[in-house]
Amino acid sequence: METLRLSDSQIADFQNTVLKKGEELYREMPWRTDTRPYYVLLSEIMLQQTQVPRVLQKFTQFVEEFPTLESLATADFQQVLALWSGLGYNRRAKFLHQAAKYIVDKGAFPTEESELVKCPGIGENTAASIVVYAYNKPLVFLETNVRTVLIYSFFQNRTEKIDERILKDVAQRVLYTENPRKWYWALMDYGTELKKTVGNFNKFSQKHTTQSRFEGSFRQKRAATLRLLLHNGPLALDELAEQQNYSHELIQEIVASLQHDALITEINGRFCIVS
Repeated sequence: METLRLSDSQIADFQNTVLKKGEELYREMPWRTDTRPYYVLLSEIMLQQTQVPRVLQKFTQFVEEFPTLESLATADFQQVLALWSGLGYNRRAKFLHQAAKYIVDKGAFPTEESELVKCPGIGENTAASIVVYAYNKPLVFLETNVRTVLIYSFFQNRTEKIDERILKDVAQRVLYTENPRKWYWALMDYGTELKKTVGNFNKFSQKHTTQSRFEGSFRQKRAATLRLLLHNGPLALDELAEQQNYSHELIQEIVASLQHDALITEINGRFCIVS
């Protein structure tokens, strides 16, 4: 694998730049003010593919409704999904609920990445980010803002897509281990600023994908079907199709997709949100 040559002085300069930018651009957020593991878990799952301003409102609503991990774990999923509505990618609500149940059943919140990845819907990057923010441990993870800062700082002259392993290697070598939590907050805020001022360098990563348009998409129709079931209760397949003016073939595809993601179930020929 290709590696980037970095001197000690280059690493120190980069760290100083990022930490300075972090102080200048710092954004106050409730999961930064209070880094209890539950708050970190909730924010990290919400922040996947969703902008901070939208998450701030929902985060507050969630911690008011479910003040502890235990209260979230014991809640009915329909209640969780109803509160999640508006954040999109509803599978994340399911993953969050399942993760809460898993952790509560284990008896203690995991402190290691290897344990967190066993939770439904939590991959390596999310697991590492939770450990960093909750416990201030020096782990490496990559997400869009981190990639943007690394590529802008070290790979501006590259013409081909950058391998994820190369970026992770650089992230490991430049990691500010004295205060990893502060380091990643700085990377997040600096990356957000770079996207506004110089563009999204994350597009030069092999990991980069373009989010498809939501309006008129299959995702939108899935979300609309879930909302209909939330508001109306169990409905038959024909009722779901008729009330949304969907073809029989389309509603069958939507229902199959939602069942596959364990968001709805069929009882006596009618579909409803899982309990």
